[in-house]
Amino acid sequence: MALKEHEYIRQTLERYTNSRLEDICDYVLLTNFKQYLNRFKEKFQGDYFEGNFRVLHIKDMNCTMIDYGIGSPQAALLINCLAYLENLKAVIVLGMCGGIDDTLEVGDFIIPSAAIRGEGTSRHYLPSEFPAIPTSSVNLYCVGAVRKIGTTPRCGIVYTTDRRLWEFDQEFVDYLRQQRILAIEMELGTLFSVAYHYEVPIGSVMLISDMPLQRKGIKDKKLHEEIYSRHMETHLEIAVDAVQNIDEKWDEVKKRLASEW
Repeated sequence: MALKEHEYIRQTLERYTNSRLEDICDYVLLTNFKQYLNRFKEKFQGDYFEGNFRVLHIKDMNCTMIDYGIGSPQAALLINCLAYLENLKAVIVLGMCGGIDDTLEVGDFIIPSAAIRGEGTSRHYLPSEFPAIPTSSVNLYCVGAVRKIGTTPRCGIVYTTDRRLWEFDQEFVDYLRQQRILAIEMELGTLFSVAYHYEVPIGSVMLISDMPLQRKGIKDKKLHEEIYSRHMETHLEIAVDAVQNIDEKWDEVKKRLASEW
């Protein structure tokens, strides 16, 4: 007899993480930077597994970090699978993006309030006219965590693209500026859309890693390395603080979530 959908999806998650589903904690941090997962492992130890995704389960924190790679199809698959976990409470995305708004600087943190769906994957989950939005009850704690480090995060709209080297398309660049896009990246529109479809609570804290429209603003090898040495630690601290505060106030968060779906 053929596998039923929920059985197939749960088995897929086990294969892709190479770990048991019961080991995945209530809170999940998503990244696509191996440096983040490696540093998280150095700080908190935990149980490490590697399949198509790289995974670290930190039981003491009730938090799992997953490095899912790059691109919207991978991101959609992961949220689709996580949605079938009965214990899942919230997902927070730790990503990087290119700043479009000239008032931003490398090292700034932004909390996207929406993402333009410029990729193709999300259309399989939501109609094209539907916005890609995070869960406000989770995003609220992401904002609070950034403020705790003594800075005010920028909130606004990001553009999700599945195109690399877009920086040299002047027509597209003009569009980004005219629409007052805050930043550009490659997965959030998909992550928000699939999470909304499956009612997965999700928020994000994004780091401005380069300013690609400014002179010498495109991220080269040197800047790439500096981003990790200067800003990764703070980014991880923000994530831990958000998770801990959501967990401490979970009963309140759960009540607010009921009105968001």
